[in-house]
Amino acid sequence: MIYNKIIITNLPAFYKINLFNKIAEKEKIFVVFTGRTAELRNNDFFKKELIRFNYIDLRDKSKIRRHLFLLKLFYTVNYKELILGGWDESLLWMAAFISPKKKNSVLVESSIYESKTKGVKGKIKSFFLKRAHCAYVSGRSQIQLLKALGFSGAIKKTKGVGLFNIQPQPSFERREMVKNFLYVGRLSPEKNLPDLIRCFNELPNLNLHIVGFGPLDKDLKAIALQNIKFHGSVNNQQLHLYYQDFDVFILPSTSEVWGLVVEEALNNGMPVIVSNKVGCVEEVVIDHYNGLVFNVDVKYSLQDTILQMTELNIYNRLRYNISTMDFSKIATEQVKVYTE
Repeated sequence: MIYNKIIITNLPAFYKINLFNKIAEKEKIFVVFTGRTAELRNNDFFKKELIRFNYIDLRDKSKIRRHLFLLKLFYTVNYKELILGGWDESLLWMAAFISPKKKNSVLVESSIYESKTKGVKGKIKSFFLKRAHCAYVSGRSQIQLLKALGFSGAIKKTKGVGLFNIQPQPSFERREMVKNFLYVGRLSPEKNLPDLIRCFNELPNLNLHIVGFGPLDKDLKAIALQNIKFHGSVNNQQLHLYYQDFDVFILPSTSEVWGLVVEEALNNGMPVIVSNKVGCVEEVVIDHYNGLVFNVDVKYSLQDTILQMTELNIYNRLRYNISTMDFSKIATEQVKVYTE
């Protein structure tokens, strides 16, 4: 059996499946899903029935059987490129050292903001990267990480971490009021949600809608006032209804590898507010073009940016610019990075 690419990654998230399906239309690929994850997700986050490529899911296999399968794979299959989905589990290390360096690429989604580049952890990552001749990165913060770790191989910028479910782009319609803001994501510490809630507690004439679940659920509800509503978990196929009903999307994270939800919001015509630590800033979100960027390290920057977004001339200009974006073209360009 001959494959253009063997890809080793953790779980079959819908946006990865969408990406791999598109790659598989152009090349023959085999994907190994290792099954490793530390986060709870929506029930529809993994959609195996959508897969249109050869794969194996190692989630239910023992650690020994996972490693034996990988060993057998490399000695029975011919391939042109191995794409390693990170460096944080033993299967990836095993593959990196069995496979020749000239065939090895690494998919880097960690960023300079949350990754250790010094000390023992930094040296371990640098050592792993010496086994790769190429790196696929989503954006600038990943490039900065590679440079900090001394990576000297080729770098290919994908401008994305996968393909979301693209909706028909809404036509521009001017709005006469900006009142309803939306957050979609996990309720976890790095999302900076306590600060977001404090901002809206001080802005009682504006509403914040929170979609998602996570470890901070009870704590956040305890400090939220009446203008803040928690919607809980929402099926991914229904999210576009929230994006299109509300006015502004906010992602205030202190650390965010990329921010796929930002792309989803923009695709549904929604201006966005994101922190300067969100990975898709500059690659997808252009400050004062399709969204506003605030400095997460500056006090009141988030609140000032929220108020700025309520100015109708600013808001409607952003909304118009978003209506001209071609998300199908953006998706095609991401696939090209892997196939050309």
